Amino acid sequence: MQKHPGLILVAIGIILLLATLSSQNVRFEYGHESMFPKDNIIYKQNELYTKDFGVGSENAFIFIKGTDVLDREVLGYMLRLSNNLKKIDYVGEIVSPASIVVSVYGELPKDEAVLNRALEMYAKDMIPKRTFALMMVQITTTDSIKYKKIAEQIVRTIEFTPKPPDVIVQPTGGPVLSYQIQQAIKSGLGITTSASIVLMILILFVVFSGAVRRKVMAFMPLVLSIFTVIVFGLSPLIGIPMTEVTNAFMPVLIGLAIEHAAQLQNRFEEERREGRSVDEAVRISIVSTGLAIALAMLTTVIGFLSSLFSGVPALGWFGILSAIGLVIAFGLTLTFLPSVLKLVDKNFDRDRGDESENKKIKTKIKKEGEIGILEKTLSLISGITAEYPKTILVVTVIVLVVGGYAYTNVKLETNFRNYVPQDLPAIVLFKELERVVGGQYTYTIVLKTDEIDSATIKKVDELGKYITQREEYVDSYESLATLLKRSGGIPDDSRLSEVLSRIPEESKRKYISGNSWVALYLKAHTKDFVKQKELYSSLKEDVEFFGWKDSYYITGQATLYMEIGNIILSSQTIITLGAYVLVVLLLFGVYRSISKAVVPLLAITTVIAIVNIFMLSLGMKQTMVSVTMNSIILGLGIDFSIHVLERYFEERSRFMPIEAVKRTVERTGKAITTSALTMAGGFGALLLSPFPMMRDFGFLALVAILFSLFAALTVVPAFLMITEKLRVDINLKENKIFVSSE
Repeated sequence: MQKHPGLILVAIGIILLLATLSSQNVRFEYGHESMFPKDNIIYKQNELYTKDFGVGSENAFIFIKGTDVLDREVLGYMLRLSNNLKKIDYVGEIVSPASIVVSVYGELPKDEAVLNRALEMYAKDMIPKRTFALMMVQITTTDSIKYKKIAEQIVRTIEFTPKPPDVIVQPTGGPVLSYQIQQAIKSGLGITTSASIVLMILILFVVFSGAVRRKVMAFMPLVLSIFTVIVFGLSPLIGIPMTEVTNAFMPVLIGLAIEHAAQLQNRFEEERREGRSVDEAVRISIVSTGLAIALAMLTTVIGFLSSLFSGVPALGWFGILSAIGLVIAFGLTLTFLPSVLKLVDKNFDRDRGDESENKKIKTKIKKEGEIGILEKTLSLISGITAEYPKTILVVTVIVLVVGGYAYTNVKLETNFRNYVPQDLPAIVLFKELERVVGGQYTYTIVLKTDEIDSATIKKVDELGKYITQREEYVDSYESLATLLKRSGGIPDDSRLSEVLSRIPEESKRKYISGNSWVALYLKAHTKDFVKQKELYSSLKEDVEFFGWKDSYYITGQATLYMEIGNIILSSQTIITLGAYVLVVLLLFGVYRSISKAVVPLLAITTVIAIVNIFMLSLGMKQTMVSVTMNSIILGLGIDFSIHVLERYFEERSRFMPIEAVKRTVERTGKAITTSALTMAGGFGALLLSPFPMMRDFGFLALVAILFSLFAALTVVPAFLMITEKLRVDINLKENKIFVSSE
């Protein structure tokens, strides 16, 4: 590497070019399937229900608003619009109040009384109020890549279909929302990545420029980190799409990748200050920082890959992309950066044998490195840490206790519609629909039966009454019996087939599937996870107690929200424990020492407690993304602790504990402060993300990184000093006992 730096740069340039070409094939996706493990029973049951009963998130909805949407002219417009929409590829059945009536009478009845009665009997669900009607457009593909074209054609069809005066037509639903979210992912990726780069430039200029002899070289870590977006071009090759979760990896990676480069470059500059040649400075930098950088990289990779334990595809993809990017950053740090440093700095080493020239360089650099604010701050911290280690550990214990309490009281955000930008037109319309229909949550009990006869219909109706009377959260119910009662009541078996044949297929399909499945819909007011879980369990008990003999399952949007909560809780535990175990095993395998493996974890556990305190005090909720926070904090924050640990033992071999602590904090402090600030900048850029959950994630990560830095400079040295003192005291006692026994 040192002999052929030019070849290294050419090879990396070719790889970057190929990655850029590959990035043209990156897919942008959104869907519930990325939020649930593939074998999740709740999600699979919802998919089965969607398929059997023809309802689901892949349907598009069109809002028709006007003074009177039941006016004949408006109903006629619904039919014209339906005919035009059917010409779009992948558009199947279209249901509207008008189409339901036409399926019964063959046309819109000329008698207004007959028309209104038909709308009341068969299309009531599609008309929340007289000024608001719904059209449902069935989409026959689940390929989210095609959603863009479908959504655009739906919008275009609405624009070119003449509508009555004063009528407002607005599209929403699965394909439209998916398309709008994909656009938000693209724009959010551009905004956060650009913001991350700008922040990196400012931070490196303010903090790191004082550590280098040439100011322009302060930006070398940023150049290297930008190159790590090679992984963006790799994502199509490994089959990972950009989603509302994975789109955050680029700004985060830019901030993280700087850390490795800053550590090596800082040591290179330090060796050059001592008057060493370029080749020697490069060699010492790689040898002295290589282990710390490798460990820091591995622990961070563990932190991200721990998200795979959750089984949630989106979290796993985020972890994989981030981990690959960190490995690439590590490789570039050991190859690309030294090559550039050698090529740029070779003129400093032309007269390697001229000692007077080396002395001039050394003197010049020392003058440039006059003590600044950062140095003074680090000196102050090192003094406090060295003088008051016991006080620091007492405060640490208090923080851990309070953090444990906060952890158990942070609430969950289970509504995944709240994860996406709230100003998207489709989301605004969803909220409007909820306000119109009362904002209730629907639980669907899908019941198996041998035959759909009058007795079965009545029994399902009785079950609905029983549950509504028994459960305080359930407000009302609907079943096939509800539909039949609107048209005169539940007929006996001899007339049942005839009566059902007169009901439009669009109206009865949501209640029956084939001749063996019926659906009971319960409207409930369960907004939070605890109530959703309580009602779900209680509904299962109700069905069992009622005595339904055949199989059944409970599904619906509310059960998906509940399952999101279950996944959040279980994932956080699994991911965190997995990260802890893997990091301990890694550190123990390297150091062969329990204390060296545990000391860094003590500081990071304190930071995890602080983050939980922040979440509780600020009223922030746990989301599908924030569940990875503990493992990411563990992977990221432990880097600083490892660098402090390594430098402490290096200094301790020559100095007493107090002096070793001071030199460690003051000498490695600038590099890890630069790393921390750039990492914080990478995550801080997420504050500009259009996705609420990513903004919260960015804020919490920023807090975690800054406190990880502080903990590394205080908790780690304090613990090292106290444990060393304890070992000395124990050895002295053992020696006394040994002498007295003699």
